Amino acid sequence: MFPTSMATSIRNTKMLLRRAFSIKRNEILARNLCFTRTLNANEDQDKSKKVVEEKKNKAELKEAKQKEAKAKLNMLLESMSKTTQKAYPSESKLSLATPKIRAKPAKPVKQPVFNTKIEPEMLQAVEDVSNMLSKENEALKNSLIAKLEDVADESERARLEPFKPNKQKTEDLNSLLNTLKVDGKKPKNKSPAPKLAPVKIEDMYGAQPSGIFSKAHFIEESSAVSGLATWDMLYEKELELAVTHPPANGFQQMIQWTKQGKVWQFPIDNEQGLDEEAQIGFHEHVFLEPHLKPWCPRRGPVRHFMELVVVGLSKNPYLTVEQKKEHINWFRDFFEAKRSILIDTGAIPDITTKSSPSLST
Repeated sequence: MFPTSMATSIRNTKMLLRRAFSIKRNEILARNLCFTRTLNANEDQDKSKKVVEEKKNKAELKEAKQKEAKAKLNMLLESMSKTTQKAYPSESKLSLATPKIRAKPAKPVKQPVFNTKIEPEMLQAVEDVSNMLSKENEALKNSLIAKLEDVADESERARLEPFKPNKQKTEDLNSLLNTLKVDGKKPKNKSPAPKLAPVKIEDMYGAQPSGIFSKAHFIEESSAVSGLATWDMLYEKELELAVTHPPANGFQQMIQWTKQGKVWQFPIDNEQGLDEEAQIGFHEHVFLEPHLKPWCPRRGPVRHFMELVVVGLSKNPYLTVEQKKEHINWFRDFFEAKRSILIDTGAIPDITTKSSPSLST
């Protein structure tokens, strides 16, 4: 009996000890939990108090700054009112700043722009001549510039004019090339063409007429009625196409190109197409000042303008001598028409002279 009761009592004591230990542990955990909660609550309260205090401090600083700014502004206004009420003497030595009045820039006067190919020096000469005539300034300037533009346009057309071959030299070259013979090699495999017997053509008008139409009257078409020129031109073109054939070799092609003016004539020189100027010396193209002696004054804006015109014409290789003389004659007639105005303004001297000879002779 004793050992069994002893074992049960030991077991019961162990169980009691375990329960007591667990209860103690739970109490300790509960105490620790309550302590941590109280600590956290205290910390939260401290933080909230600090935040509230910081906000209050910021608000107080802001109010203090606003009050300080208001005080400074009031002091500044009071000082300004005192200075404005102060009476300064009439003759004050203070140099006060004054606002600058900016004047509006004057609008530039629009001058007529001429779209020309004339040099600036030539335009300045035209301006000098036109300034001598106060009444007809613009009209004179426009007419002179228009004439100079005509000279430039005529030179440009002469420069761009297509090349015209010399017919005599072309015919001589064609006759020389026609005398040359070219032996073409015939293909060996080609079968020879069959030779046909020559056809005998009898004389159609050699027999005696039958006389059955001797009493017939035919209405002949009147030769006065002329056909349409377009049909005649097309008929001639058709005949030309029927007769002409494409070139068979290089020589015929060269002959055709020479007739069309596509190649240079032989012998080649730098004056092809200038047959009219072949008998005229170069000095007549270059030295044009003698044409100014009979009528142009020795000095003044008119003389300066005409010297520039003569220099420009002497450097122009696209105009003939007659064309250059015609341009000089035009300027002579132009200034002759304005002679009375030029004399009044002092551009030319008042000297009665005979009519100047023509420059074309």
